[in-house]
Formats: sequence, C-alpha cells, structure tokens
Amino acid sequence: MKKYNINITLTDGREVRSSVVARNQSDALARLQSTPQYIDFLAENGAEVASVDIQPVEIRSVDETRFYVTSIKNKEGWYVVADLENRIKVEFKKGAFNDTQKVRPFGGYQPDALKTATALREIAEYMQKKFKELI
Repeated sequence: MKKYNINITLTDGREVRSSVVARNQSDALARLQSTPQYIDFLAENGAEVASVDIQPVEIRSVDETRFYVTSIKNKEGWYVVADLENRIKVEFKKGAFNDTQKVRPFGGYQPDALKTATALREIAEYMQKKFKELI
C-alpha cells in the first residue's frame, strides 16, 4: 500500500485536503470520494470538482527518537508522550489511553488538522509497539 496526499478544488473555491492509503492513485481518489464526509461536503452547495491533485508520499517508519514518554509527577497514574518533531503532547491515564487523552501542542506550535491527525496516529502506533502496558 502507498500513501497519497489529495487536494481537490471545487468550483466554488472550497478545497478538500486528505491523506489516503491505497494501492494506487485511482484507488486513493475512489476511496476518498466514497466517504460520507466527502459526499456531504460536495452536496452542501452543489459544487463540482474543478481540479484534482494527487501526490504520492514516501512512507517512512516511525522514528523512535522523536518520542518521549514519562510519568507526570503531580498526577499519580498519569503519563505524557511527546512527539518532539510535531510538538504535540498527549497526557493520559495508565490503562485508559483512548478514554483519557488530552492533546496539546507545545512550544507555540499550531499544526494543521491533517498533520495533527497523522501525528496522533503515529503516537498511538508507537505506544502500542513500545509501551503496550501503559495504554
């Protein structure tokens, strides 16, 4: 599977930006266009597609030196994992990673929604691989 960044511009000027994993560009576009969110977005004003830009993205393995995991000293049973590359930290209670997450950027950095979603997925993958006992 390959990863693709898709940017679709509509006739009314709105844009759809997405990151999709698929076998090829055609499958990536079809996968995006079949989602309920995409269908609803198009239907809002009856706009049509003006242009489509699909760019392949190199899939890299997650760099294990970019994450830092530690306990929070003044909150017993709580931990924080920081993504040093994307400057996002996730605080969570041991054994309840999905239910207690508090996501915050740090260092004055405000990443866009797509980068944040990708970073959060990579944080979860890292935690599953290296710190399964905490999540």
